[in-house]
Amino acid sequence: MNRVHSIKLVVIFMMLFLSVSCSKEDVEKETSTDKGEVEFSMNILNGELKSELLSTLKVSENKISSVIVSITNKTGEVIYNKEKIQLLNMNGYYIASPISLLVGDYLLTEFLVMDEDNNVVYASPLASSKKAYLVESPLSINFEVKKDEVLKLVPEVLSVGTSSPSDFGYSTISFDVVSTFDFSLSAFVYNSTIKNWDLSSATLVLKNEDKILYEGDIEAITNTISVRDDVSTYDMTISKTGYKTYTYSFSHDSLNYYNSNGSNGPLKIILVEDIEVKPVEFITVEGGTFQMGSMDGESNEQPIHSVTVGSFEISKYEVTQIQFIEFLNDISCNADGTYNDNEFGNIQYIDMADSDCPVGYSIGRFYFKGSSMIPSDECPANEITWYGANAYCKWAGGRLPYEAEWEFAAKGGNSSNAFTYSGSNVYDDVAWNILNDENQTHPVGQKQANELGIHDMSGNVYEWCFDRLGDYSSDSQINPTGSVDGVKRVRRGGGWNSDFIYCRSAFRSFHFPEDSNNDDGIRVVRSIK
Repeated sequence: MNRVHSIKLVVIFMMLFLSVSCSKEDVEKETSTDKGEVEFSMNILNGELKSELLSTLKVSENKISSVIVSITNKTGEVIYNKEKIQLLNMNGYYIASPISLLVGDYLLTEFLVMDEDNNVVYASPLASSKKAYLVESPLSINFEVKKDEVLKLVPEVLSVGTSSPSDFGYSTISFDVVSTFDFSLSAFVYNSTIKNWDLSSATLVLKNEDKILYEGDIEAITNTISVRDDVSTYDMTISKTGYKTYTYSFSHDSLNYYNSNGSNGPLKIILVEDIEVKPVEFITVEGGTFQMGSMDGESNEQPIHSVTVGSFEISKYEVTQIQFIEFLNDISCNADGTYNDNEFGNIQYIDMADSDCPVGYSIGRFYFKGSSMIPSDECPANEITWYGANAYCKWAGGRLPYEAEWEFAAKGGNSSNAFTYSGSNVYDDVAWNILNDENQTHPVGQKQANELGIHDMSGNVYEWCFDRLGDYSSDSQINPTGSVDGVKRVRRGGGWNSDFIYCRSAFRSFHFPEDSNNDDGIRVVRSIK
């Protein structure tokens, strides 16, 4: 800059007092308590020819509010570190108290002028900066404080304009603003005493791959959780002692659906009691030949004919309520009990609308609500359509029994004693029936087993078979699979509300596959190769 064509405009900033330890005379300044004062002014270099004097310089376009200064002593110890000193505006002029320092040598390392919005409007460039050439004395500036003297220090400042801090030699900081959103979440557990849902506390962990996004306890309220907005998936885990751990992977949009600012309400999570669901237990039935049908029953049980079946495994007990509920939850069955079956399309698995149905659905989960008719989740599953029974058996790794297999097993297989009922000629011994049922089903396995160790093949609930209903042939058959025509499917075994006729091992019943009743249940078979 050509100093001949530039007039210095000086504004005196009288600053606040600051006392610090400094040196004592030229050789004893380290321990001296003598003080001197520093009175700052500044030269505003506009790069234009000016003739105004201090007395005519008032408020600029930028309303100056404060200055920031940094000062070190001669050993490099920081005395002032980006200290902000407020200025007082008096009729357009600025005043402040001078700085009082112990006598000694100092360096002015930073000098910034701020406006009322805390923006830097003027700055003294550092010697190593791009703008250092514009001033005669870039920072740092050496100065000495002497006893009982006032030093006028006049750093030159330049308008910041659109320049960056680095242009003046000042360091900058950078940061990324993390975008977040809040979603609402509530956890529920089932209270069997009041037969309703209670809000529950639990522990929540949210991850994206292996990175934890949130970890902490949630309360028995509607909780508000803040998460990063810049990930595509949120892997959620909710745990509580005594309950199964809930896990689910939400997409960004599916979790943001429950945004606290929206009207969709909280994300409601059902925690299911960690009750061990017993796996289906099987009994091996060795293949053999038997006389299928009966001359003492209904006409569709005739003629008696010889049937040979191969070896298979059959479930020891009827499928229980809790086992079927586990299946419904695992496949994410629809709340009304329908499901888009791969083979049959959208059909009913369980009749949730029937008042006798002991299975409830709430907040995304099926649960056992029970009833006076079905008091325990260890009672056999009921209100099941043929489609639901067929789907469960495949899910459990098996299939529905063929009618011939079912009757062979009910009669005791190769160990048969030719009982009328499955395991006895006294049906009260082996069957929950209309005379002993107390108007309800009973937990499986409480009645006497048959010759093969299989329970409840007479009474408790009917059991769906795979076969379509058809007439018997007098011809001998090997591994028959039922009629190729017809719509109705076979049921076997009688139910809790059946009399002795229907509990016989040879009795044949049938329903449309979409039908369900409070005595329709399931038994599973597995083929042996």
